[in-house]
Amino acid sequence: MLKSLDTPLFNYNRIETDRPKKEDRYFECNGRRHQWVTKHIGVIYKCMLEVGLKWYFLEAERFLDDSTNVCIDWRLVKTMEISKSQHLGETPMTFFKAYNDYSSIRRGTLDIRVDEKDSVSNPILSGTPIPSIISPQDLYNDLSSYISSLNDKEFVDNRTDIQKAESAGFDRKTSFRNVK
Repeated sequence: MLKSLDTPLFNYNRIETDRPKKEDRYFECNGRRHQWVTKHIGVIYKCMLEVGLKWYFLEAERFLDDSTNVCIDWRLVKTMEISKSQHLGETPMTFFKAYNDYSSIRRGTLDIRVDEKDSVSNPILSGTPIPSIISPQDLYNDLSSYISSLNDKEFVDNRTDIQKAESAGFDRKTSFRNVK
């Protein structure tokens, strides 16, 4: 189960890196214009849930509140549909504790890298905040569509164009193209 993992994502015991939110100022795009924004930010951990052919990118912000209790705020950053060749986990559902995104918008490439040691295969999500962020019905639909797609066999036609034409009823010698 995920909630029993000893990671900063689910463990509410105080660790060295815990601190109150600090004020951070950065340049942010707001519609068509950019402006300086000041926000209070804690320590942010990025993780990913792969369900079938869909990636859910999550962030967990960990900080100390005014009475020095550990708080963890979760949010869904984005979702992405993927192809079978991009599936990273060995099981239909995999939770990755961390990921690196080397994708390029300009080049149009998608490059997500994960460490297999930091993954949990077929995680039990109960007791975690993930079902409150991602609808369990959506997770079920993604899983069922992926599992049903595993039965689909790709048919590769190795025939030449001439063989395809002959199987469709065309004759090479008396074809309409050869009529003079």
